Amino acid sequence: MELKHLSTFVVVAQRLNFTGAAQELGYVQSSVTAHIKALERDLGVPLFDRLGRRVVLTDAGRELRNHAQNLLNYAEQAVEAVQGAGGDPGRVRGTLRIAAPESLCAHRLPPVLRALKNSFPLLQVSFGAASRTSLMASLSEGYLDAGFLLEEEVSGPMVTADRLAEEELRLVAGPEHHLARKKVVRTVDLAEETLLLIEKGCAQREVMDRELKQAAIRPATMEFVSTEAVKRCAEAGLGVALLPRTTVADEIGRGKLTALPWTSRPVLGVYFVLHKDRQPTAALAALTALARAEWSDAPATRPRAR
Repeated sequence: MELKHLSTFVVVAQRLNFTGAAQELGYVQSSVTAHIKALERDLGVPLFDRLGRRVVLTDAGRELRNHAQNLLNYAEQAVEAVQGAGGDPGRVRGTLRIAAPESLCAHRLPPVLRALKNSFPLLQVSFGAASRTSLMASLSEGYLDAGFLLEEEVSGPMVTADRLAEEELRLVAGPEHHLARKKVVRTVDLAEETLLLIEKGCAQREVMDRELKQAAIRPATMEFVSTEAVKRCAEAGLGVALLPRTTVADEIGRGKLTALPWTSRPVLGVYFVLHKDRQPTAALAALTALARAEWSDAPATRPRAR
């Protein structure tokens, strides 16, 4: 069973479309078909059925899908371990798949990933934004090597989590907002305001929802999927927003936003998360160390399995 054929199977199993898989892999469709037929010959069972124009996995195909990504991950880890055995990061190849929420992707991770690429120049890094739910699912299924999360706590039977840094949340508004003139802002003072909220499923949204419930108020709200959209609307005077400190530091420094003197000062943690069975490779160990060094406010904590 060749790893190249197994890689092709994983993409076809995700897309259930040979043409789409060929486009993603950069192959002609006949090559994708040949890879799947070769894999079926090696295993002695059909992996896909054609039902009219649809392609579906057979029972054997579904069973292989449960193991294929893990097999590919183990192979990549073995290659990296062998290449890095001589202690030269410059020889390490392969692909490191990382995801994080938008706010971390834009404001905390770029210098960390630049330092990682400087140390491992031959390593390919696949990096993108993901919600908490999709990140944890991809991590559990083996489609990600590691992730970063911005949370109060991280829990899950399939992950280990290392709290690398603290991230304060700031209540902000445009500099002309009337709350910017107050010496103290309490949560109850938001009752008549418009709150600019990130979509549900983010820790900062959960913090604000809890604060509003405790204060027994229900202000008007506007909901967004993008941190940048929330900031721009706050700058334009459309309302008040709760955002991570690092995402608004530049705007506050330039006078585009004002940090309100809110009596509540919530803090989230920046977590590095791995599948509990993932063996830390040289690149993953370096990524953790580089992030901890870059974010010098990191507490001295041990990895926590949850």
